Amino acid sequence: MVRSEIQNVKLRFGIIGNAEGLNRAIDVAIQVAPTDLSVLITGESGVGKENFPQIIHQFSRRKHGQYIAVNCGAIPEGTIDSELFGHEKGAFTGAISDRNGYFAEANGGTIFLDEVGELPLATQARLLRVLESGEFIKVGSSKVQKTDVRIVAATNVNLTEAIAEGRFREDLYYRLNTVPIKIPPLRERGDDITLLFRKFASDFAEKYR
Repeated sequence: MVRSEIQNVKLRFGIIGNAEGLNRAIDVAIQVAPTDLSVLITGESGVGKENFPQIIHQFSRRKHGQYIAVNCGAIPEGTIDSELFGHEKGAFTGAISDRNGYFAEANGGTIFLDEVGELPLATQARLLRVLESGEFIKVGSSKVQKTDVRIVAATNVNLTEAIAEGRFREDLYYRLNTVPIKIPPLRERGDDITLLFRKFASDFAEKYR
C-alpha cells in the first residue's frame, strides 16, 4: 500500500506515528479487512491496539453491520458467558428475562475481544465453537443458534506462555491467530514519542486555555 493511503488511514482513525512497524501493522489490517479471517493483535498496553479492529471493520464488507468492542478483562467470570452468548429467562438468579448476547447482536458485523487472554477456560471453549462452526448456545438453553460474526482479538499478554501454563487453549490460539498483527511498543518507535508528546501537549492546551 502506498504511503499516502496509510497516512489517510492514520488521519481518519487518529493514529499518530510514522514508525515502520506501525505502518506495517496498518497495511496488514487494511489488506486483511476484505476477508473474514480472524485477526489477533498483540502489543503492550497503551500502544493503540483498539484502533486496528475499527480499521478492519470499516474496510470490510461488514462496515454497515454492528461493531461491538468487549473488554474481556472487565467482565466478571460469572457473567462473561451471558454477556457474550446471552441467556434464557431463569438461567440463573437475576435472569428475569431472555437476553441476547454480543454474538447475536453483532450478527453480520464485527466483535472486538480486547484482553482475550483473560477469558476463563470454559468461555474459551464456547468461543472456539463459534470460530469453528459459527454456532453458540445461550446460557440455560439447549438450542443451537447461528451467527455470522468476524472476530478480531487483542492481548497484551504472552499467549504462548499462557498456553504452557494451562491458562489458554492452544486450539483457540491458532484459530484466533490466523492473521497476526503486532503493534510495536513506544520505546521502539523513536520519533513517534515526540509526535505523541506534541499531540498531548496541544490537546492539554486546548482543554485548559
